[in-house]
Amino acid sequence: MTAIESISLFTEQLVTAKTGKSLSDIEREVLRLSLSGKTYSQIASKSDYSRDYISQNVAPKLWKLLSNILKERISKTNCLSVLERQLLIYQANRKQAAQTSLINTNTIQYSEISEINDCKLLDGRVPIGSPYYIERAEQLICYSEINKPGSFLRIKAPRQMGKTSLLMRTIGYAIKQQYQTVRLSLRRVDSTVIKDINKFLRWFCASVTRKLQLESKLNEYWDEDIGSIESCTLYFQDYLLSIIDDPIVLAIDEVDYIFQSPEIANDFLSMLHSWYGETKEVKLWQKLRIVLVKSTEVYIAMNINKSPFNMGIAIDLSPFTLEQIQELAHRYQIELLPQEQNQLMRLVGGHPYLINTTFYHIKCHHASLESLIKTAATDTGIYSNHLHQHLQNLQQYPELKTAFEQVLRAITPVELEQVLAFKLKSMGLVVQLEDNLVMPSCDLYRRYFYDVFVSV
Repeated sequence: MTAIESISLFTEQLVTAKTGKSLSDIEREVLRLSLSGKTYSQIASKSDYSRDYISQNVAPKLWKLLSNILKERISKTNCLSVLERQLLIYQANRKQAAQTSLINTNTIQYSEISEINDCKLLDGRVPIGSPYYIERAEQLICYSEINKPGSFLRIKAPRQMGKTSLLMRTIGYAIKQQYQTVRLSLRRVDSTVIKDINKFLRWFCASVTRKLQLESKLNEYWDEDIGSIESCTLYFQDYLLSIIDDPIVLAIDEVDYIFQSPEIANDFLSMLHSWYGETKEVKLWQKLRIVLVKSTEVYIAMNINKSPFNMGIAIDLSPFTLEQIQELAHRYQIELLPQEQNQLMRLVGGHPYLINTTFYHIKCHHASLESLIKTAATDTGIYSNHLHQHLQNLQQYPELKTAFEQVLRAITPVELEQVLAFKLKSMGLVVQLEDNLVMPSCDLYRRYFYDVFVSV
């Protein structure tokens, strides 16, 4: 963990310990980038917010909050020196007397920091530097691939399997290699923009340009006579890739969001497919390394010869192994008997989010694994939000709902049509055995959805 990451993590824990609330995503970004010496303009470019919003709204509130907590004036100018000093004091006091140590005269106790460190429910991406992030083999593959000219990575997994957490670490690695990095979330595209390919590609180019802190020259390269796809391609080729010497890692998160507009999705994804083809013949395009992140819960029909989902390197995030569950339990300071580990594995099948949720409630709410298992497959259990999201997805796709009902009714593995078996597996609801035989991926899904679909 770098010094900046340590200070950022310490500060986040400090805020939560004193206020009972966590920093928002944008506050974390402002804090981290301010500690790294970035200007408000650079922070705005990286975070996809306006400079005025950062400098006049987010940052002043953040500095005021920290000033009130530490009883010392904190600003963008001195935040690094003040927070670094606070961290050093905390570390020194912890070594001297762990039982009664204080961070400083503001009486921030180690026990407060320890408690929030142990008792924070990870309901989204796992922050960089968090002790609760379990490294996987896929992480090293991502690091290796983005070092290759013209590489194309596809990170895919069902919801809450760790896609964005892996993406953020891949971007962090790219930054350490002194690559230019751009992360776009397609969820942030306005509904009016996502329905028009010309507007969408102009948004795409403008967003990448802003992230790279370059002057926009869209009007100089946009030509209605050749169309928006060709204009976008030339904008990248003749401007962005030509003016920047370093490799550019372009990470596109939540790709699924544009599937609501199938024609736009087809055009955009086909364009990315053609760009990958250019890397084989044009050296300039080898500067670009693309990372696509998508859930496998949404589908779109595409010409297989134009789809980017069958090229490059696919990163399929797998559930935790028993050994990884044991390691995470150790980090939560939870001791599980071998039979309890097996019970948990049967219940949630190694799903990272569900495992973290379980350990959070055992550690911080003093729940027993036995009590959590009893209520697990109910609408009042700790997994209810996760189950409701799956229920909503199944109700949107009647053919998948019917196929899953068939799986739930059977005592032994069921043979399904190949496409249906693949889709249910992609959603994480079933595991596929030989041929097209499938069975529920964990006892949680079997119990909950049997009650919802079958026993009514």
